[in-house]
Amino acid sequence: MLESLRSAAVVLATNTGASPDGPLKLLPDGHFDVVVIDECAQALEASCWIPLLKAGKCILAGDHKQLPPTIVSPKAAAAGLALSLMERLVAEQGASVVRTLTVQYRMHRAIMQWASEALYHGRLTAHPSVAGHLLRDLPGVAATEETGIPLLLVDTAGCGLFELEEEDDQSKGNPGEVRLVSLHVQALVEAGVRASDIAVITPYNLQVDLLRQSLAHRHPELEIKSVDGFQGREKEAVVLSFVRSNRKGEVGFLAEDRRINVAVTRARRHVAVVCDSRTVNNHAFLKTLVDHFTEHGEVRTAFEYLDDIVPENYSHESSQGHSQAGARPRGPAAAAGKPPGSRPREGVREARAAAGLQQKTPGGKPSGPEVGSQPSLNGGGLCPEAADGRDRADRFRAEIAEFVASENTRLEFPASLNSHDRMWIHQIAEEHGLRHDSAGEGKKRFITVSKRAPPAPPPPAGGPTAPGPTEAEPPPGEQSGRDPPDLKALHLERLQREKSRREPQAEQGQRALRSGPRKLPEKKKKKEAKGHVAIDLPGEEDFDALVSAAVKADNTCGLAKCTASVATLGQLCLHCGRRFCLSHHLPEIHGCGERARAHARQRISREGVLYAGSGTKDRSLDPAKRAQLQRRLDKKLDELTSQRKSKWKETEK
Repeated sequence: MLESLRSAAVVLATNTGASPDGPLKLLPDGHFDVVVIDECAQALEASCWIPLLKAGKCILAGDHKQLPPTIVSPKAAAAGLALSLMERLVAEQGASVVRTLTVQYRMHRAIMQWASEALYHGRLTAHPSVAGHLLRDLPGVAATEETGIPLLLVDTAGCGLFELEEEDDQSKGNPGEVRLVSLHVQALVEAGVRASDIAVITPYNLQVDLLRQSLAHRHPELEIKSVDGFQGREKEAVVLSFVRSNRKGEVGFLAEDRRINVAVTRARRHVAVVCDSRTVNNHAFLKTLVDHFTEHGEVRTAFEYLDDIVPENYSHESSQGHSQAGARPRGPAAAAGKPPGSRPREGVREARAAAGLQQKTPGGKPSGPEVGSQPSLNGGGLCPEAADGRDRADRFRAEIAEFVASENTRLEFPASLNSHDRMWIHQIAEEHGLRHDSAGEGKKRFITVSKRAPPAPPPPAGGPTAPGPTEAEPPPGEQSGRDPPDLKALHLERLQREKSRREPQAEQGQRALRSGPRKLPEKKKKKEAKGHVAIDLPGEEDFDALVSAAVKADNTCGLAKCTASVATLGQLCLHCGRRFCLSHHLPEIHGCGERARAHARQRISREGVLYAGSGTKDRSLDPAKRAQLQRRLDKKLDELTSQRKSKWKETEK
């Protein structure tokens, strides 16, 4: 070993491996000319001094703008242990001892530009070989909307996709963002991107567990890790889930700038960020990231991916009106019948305008109809139609006002309008209380504006009333000036109408039961005998027969087609309260799967911990504690045994 160490020009070792107790003790003092410590910014200063004593010159390599050393003790971190040697030297000596590598060979220039301006004083440049590479340039990857952009921001602001509220200070999770990440990953995989080239990164461990539950079984090669577990790695595409979405605007340890820098700069060709811009914009550093994605990338809302979410604090009836015809499923479900890249999107602004929301520009001002800008890949800027946008809006406003004053009930706009014009029409129709529906795909997409039918008066309490013909519409002035109907009142009216339709059917069923059992064909009786045991309903006066029939049903498996007896051995379902045989007792088998999943999600949100196996905490005793209890039990038994023997000897005497 001594000869190998002496003949080697370079000796590799860890900080602790270079200690005097290790193999290097065989070499004389002053044997090395220089010591190079790689990733010095992530090492404790105390550990760095172990190899530094081996030579008179040192070179520290690393990035002090990325994650610092991991310190378990907050008290030690506050006392200075979290400050690395490299960071301390940079602060003390300044630029005189620092040499920065300004050319990077990993990221697309749009990804690099944010980190360069936010942390490295704009000094970074991208090598020409990577400056413009995208996912669609990879072999076997189709050119789609997702593979043709380096930056994508999926904004959940105003969509009601809040984080899980935990009473104690535990890890955070956001099921809504899990669904959005799953859809985007599925879109990338369908476009031809290998799952092994995609990384899903999130700051919170609970969100990591939720993402793995949703994605691991479909994409086993997909890496899902926390930010701390991904430093030093890289992937072609990175999907980030920031998790935090709350009304207080709390961002937690997302406020650690170096952690966000590591998360974003792991990507080579594509970064997708799923976050609530209204929450993360409360932190200045995170706001620069959102502003950069808005200016240089593409911004979408969660409404473009999920059809079952309702805008936050939005209760107008029109939220259901125009979405029924215009809404179409996003993500892999929508792309099933179409080739990759054929999913046209209308952009963020039309979806936000239809939902009654506003999007904030990097300056913090709302960009509603007054601002005709739309985020684009090439650096943002105004749409080509923005110069005469105000004139076009006035023309649409006049046309809709004329329609309101007329007797017509339907106004259809041509498919030649762009998404910005459709946004104007959505908003103006909303102001006049009109129904506005979008239909069609791509260049054939058009808008239809129609007048709303007045809500039918609730039926009298005396009895059900049959639905009559549609009432005459009120004058146009009243149509546009009245208050929007309350969704709760409309829901109650619909329930009343359904109840009135069900009551005659129920009366017919009661009359059929009173008239006595009908004779069934012989073949049908034989078929029923093979399935669940038929229970003859006795007459109202035969109470004993009724009780025996109920007992017989309770002793049979609750699954309709199973005749197994559960009187001796059965399992009670916690969700439906029925007993099942051991073949059908799992909730997913007998139809309670959705309730079981909801119960599991409730338990996870309440306890904040995922348990393996059946999903319950392992309450088995620790082996050491079990052995101790066993010894105490044996000792007690020995004492009792000796007492019995002594009593027997006394009686014998």
